[in-house]
Amino acid sequence: MSTYDMLVVLPPMPPERYREAATAALMPYYSELEVPEYRDYEAADPNSVDWVQANKERGILPNREDLGWNEIATLMNAQVERAPGDDGYMYVDEAEHGYYLATYNPQGEWDGLRLRLGGPRLMHRPDAAGNPLLAFYDYGEIPQDRDLLIGLPNRCDGGPRGLLDFDTLRAAHERLAGERHDAWVAGGDNPTAWPFWFTENRTDNLALARANAVPGYALLRLDGSWIDKRADGYLDDANAYLDTLDPECVVLDVSCHC
Repeated sequence: MSTYDMLVVLPPMPPERYREAATAALMPYYSELEVPEYRDYEAADPNSVDWVQANKERGILPNREDLGWNEIATLMNAQVERAPGDDGYMYVDEAEHGYYLATYNPQGEWDGLRLRLGGPRLMHRPDAAGNPLLAFYDYGEIPQDRDLLIGLPNRCDGGPRGLLDFDTLRAAHERLAGERHDAWVAGGDNPTAWPFWFTENRTDNLALARANAVPGYALLRLDGSWIDKRADGYLDDANAYLDTLDPECVVLDVSCHC
């Protein structure tokens, strides 16, 4: 289980709808969303040679080379006492591949939304102060060791892209990363609460801090498509997308649990 920060891009709308609209946009990726029954070939990896070998070593399956999936399914279903229609019953398809039937969301990415531990993660332009279109959450008391931007002005949780100040946010992360790096190499603790591991290469640390400052772990684009750090080039793609958004589009910071 973990918590991660991400950005959700929404069409122009009044601020009282931000959270509701963000939740609705994220629903296709809700882990508990029940979908129509489908064949799940990946659950427990039933077609994996390693999976079969592990169950042979445990004595659940006979240690024979000619073991086929029909026999494997029969033995495994007897082991867990499952009948057709039960959860966890293994079926075998026409090509003799084992599978389970599932209704869980195969593209699930989150199971809960919550406030961040470190306070507001975005920044707005100084001249946007007081603009009612900006989003602010009530965090209560914020643990200082979790707040990378502690003491910085003009912080917020989102709003129209045109009111947000990504360049200043990136510069702040770059400056703070430099300070943390210098303190670390001078004998201090390894910097924590950053979305990457610091190394002894100061230039790399600053570049990573700048690249990570805005997008977070994942980005839900205006068209409803999801991208995250598992994809090659995610930070470059996410930053380029956010920098070219229509200024009326709303960008909202969301903290997800999975």
